[in-house]
Amino acid sequence: MTATEIAVIIAAVLVGSLVKSVTGMGFPIIAVPIMSLYTGPATAIAVIAIPNAAQNLGIAWSHRHARAQTEGLLVFCGVGVLGAVAGALTLGVVPEDLTSAVLVVAITAWVLQTLRRPDLVVRPERRSLANPLAGALAGIFQGAAGISGPVVAAWHHGLRLSREAFILSIATAFLLTGTAQIAVLGARGELSGRLGVSAVLTIIVLGTIPIGSRLRDRLSGPAFERLVLVMVAASGLGLLVDILS
Repeated sequence: MTATEIAVIIAAVLVGSLVKSVTGMGFPIIAVPIMSLYTGPATAIAVIAIPNAAQNLGIAWSHRHARAQTEGLLVFCGVGVLGAVAGALTLGVVPEDLTSAVLVVAITAWVLQTLRRPDLVVRPERRSLANPLAGALAGIFQGAAGISGPVVAAWHHGLRLSREAFILSIATAFLLTGTAQIAVLGARGELSGRLGVSAVLTIIVLGTIPIGSRLRDRLSGPAFERLVLVMVAASGLGLLVDILS
């Protein structure tokens, strides 16, 4: 790669990790499509996996005080891990554009529904049944495409959790499904020769956590929700551009 390409990738990692430190999501959504232009999707997913997991661990640990405010997180993550393993096994089998297209449709439907009914809440009687289904879907997309943020964020946004509980929930979900993905990638040899780059990126993303935390404290509740909505919509747009290109 040229120096310009490397600079673009580092800039994408910095922006993505900073946005993730503020909202709890955004690193793979921003970094993977841009990196894929120069390295290919498989390499981008593999290189991002470890730094993303490290950042999720840091964010979850810094918000552990909100664990009592979460809802159904254990079941969501447990099913999500199984889905991540299944999704990772489809790499090279199911066309990546097909996986991305399905995710774009899901993102579009959620964004339109949220804009139409911004106060929409998942009904309590539906949560026990829908929670594992949402977890499985998030895990599958994490394993197959390296991007589960839109599904994870949409579900927990619908639960109307507190901001701290929302951040803890999605970071924990990303951490566990991402760890399962890393295990499968390692077993398949996808991480071979890429650990050095992953280590450098890990140092970069961990450095953005305290900065993002301070920025988040300055956001009002409505502003934070709008930022989450923008991030989900941007992820869909990014995936669509990646498919068309």
